[in-house]
Amino acid sequence: MQPNQPFRWLITCFLFAAILSSCKKNDRTDTQRVWPNINDSIFAAFKDIYLWTDVIPDSATFKPESYAKPQDMFSALTKIKKNNTSGKALDKYSFLDDGTTSRALQEGQVGNVGFEVGYQTDSTLFVIYVYPGSPADKAGIKRGWQLTSVNGISSFQVGQATDNLLNIAFSTNSAYTFLKPGNNTQNLTLAPANYSLNPILYANTFNFNGTKVGYIVFNNFVALNDVKPKFDSLFNAFSQAGVTRMIMDLRYNGGGLLETAEYLANNLAPANANNTVMYTQSFNNNVNTNQYSYIFRNMKALPYYPTRYWYDIFRQESTTYKTTSFKKQGSLALTNLSFLVTYSTVSASELLYNVLKPTMQPRLIGTTTYGKPVGFINIPFGQYDMYAVCFQTFNANGEGSYFDGIAPNITVTDDYTNNWGSFNDPMLRTALTDMGIPVSQLGRVANVTTTRKAVIHQGIDRFQGMIQTNRN
Repeated sequence: MQPNQPFRWLITCFLFAAILSSCKKNDRTDTQRVWPNINDSIFAAFKDIYLWTDVIPDSATFKPESYAKPQDMFSALTKIKKNNTSGKALDKYSFLDDGTTSRALQEGQVGNVGFEVGYQTDSTLFVIYVYPGSPADKAGIKRGWQLTSVNGISSFQVGQATDNLLNIAFSTNSAYTFLKPGNNTQNLTLAPANYSLNPILYANTFNFNGTKVGYIVFNNFVALNDVKPKFDSLFNAFSQAGVTRMIMDLRYNGGGLLETAEYLANNLAPANANNTVMYTQSFNNNVNTNQYSYIFRNMKALPYYPTRYWYDIFRQESTTYKTTSFKKQGSLALTNLSFLVTYSTVSASELLYNVLKPTMQPRLIGTTTYGKPVGFINIPFGQYDMYAVCFQTFNANGEGSYFDGIAPNITVTDDYTNNWGSFNDPMLRTALTDMGIPVSQLGRVANVTTTRKAVIHQGIDRFQGMIQTNRN
């Protein structure tokens, strides 16, 4: 994508961190200069478009100007809506950032060391993925390597102290020691660098006595233009090879551009899904009736739409684009489709499964997903970008309230000790046997050590979300 191309971002995401922590947003026009206090502007827009606006008090009661920082005010707003089951704040999604998120996703460039780790046990860390073209990839690091030392520190424990150590190391020139399979030690020094994000981490066609299974590990729903050539090539190769069963590995995929989720759904769906409902969006009554405050009604959508106002964009999204239908693409005709998922499977990843569920009943293998059936329209306020939950998505059967996540058909704990494509990987192995591949064709399973449900280090540079570009 070109950096100056106008975009309107619709995002559902579960972590606030952007994919490009080192990137700074270019100066943008402050579209709210006419308002005396930025808190007032943010509050007015929030209350007008927030999905749960009915629980938000009026300005006189809430007193937005009483908060010293916009971040403090926004945090207070997101804590008002409660989960009916737990009584805790339901909105674990909305956030403010400095524009880094939209810039990183718009340009498709990231700046980091390019790998992430997870706790296999309470005190052992393993590489869980490496981005192609990143410093880690160029150094030869692979999934399944154990990280034994970071800048001379070799004692790790699940918790904030180790997370802080890793966050600092990943953002600077740092020394790492790895234990590779076969008990070989590898010492490396890595520094963050800019590279183009390629989220297709692994792809293969497995042939089990004539039964062809396609397998793709996909980590971010980046802009369609950035990944469509790669996916077109993969899907064409799968079709020519006679693939009838597919495994989409989304275990660490936090989502991304909705256009890419729609593209994947259209390629994976059966031909008879064509022109049927893929998903619908639901907004609050303000948006549905086009009733807004004076402040929001006079906010121009600069720099995205120089001649339009934000309420126009919301109106169009809630009417013209309220329903999205399948448009079958490609020649794949699948008899089986499985998704590998974990708690780190979020948003666009969950939507991809949910929209295909009515047409082909795909299987979920792994653990319960994060739970994010809602989205945002990103609105800039000077140096801030506001991501306030403003719509909810539903599939053709009206299913879309999975705020506590989507439970798998078969529960399998993730294991970080194997590289991609290994039949020792319990999630991949289970998906294959679940779709009818005899266990005798998968070899023996190696013993692994795990004392807990494996969890990912919660880094500072991991973006997760569901984003849609301008549909005009």
